[in-house]
Amino acid sequence: MFRLRPGLVAMIALAALFLCLTTGPTVAQKDSPPVKGYLPANWKKIGLADDQVKTIYKIQAGYDTKIDALKAQINDLKKDERSELEKVLTAAQKERLKEILIGTIDKDAPKDKDKDKTPPKDNPK
Repeated sequence: MFRLRPGLVAMIALAALFLCLTTGPTVAQKDSPPVKGYLPANWKKIGLADDQVKTIYKIQAGYDTKIDALKAQINDLKKDERSELEKVLTAAQKERLKEILIGTIDKDAPKDKDKDKTPPKDNPK
């Protein structure tokens, strides 16, 4: 049978105690993280108390949540709009648009005939 030396037991106990003492505060901090935010321009100059700053940060956090939800709604609406716009296109137009967007231009596609094919003149200075 395996026996632990008394010195080893004491070291393990000290290590466990150290771990409990050092991780205890971090667990408590995870339950209530400090509220972060920003103060509007020049508000630091007007002498706000710490509790006022914390209240401002909490207000901002509440509005940030609402603003993020609205941004998500806007993104969803843009996706829906794009989907409806694409329904107007024919299959060939959708394919051509796809080629243009990925940068592979079909060689059989109509080319702009109005372009001037003469090279630009040198501009001596």
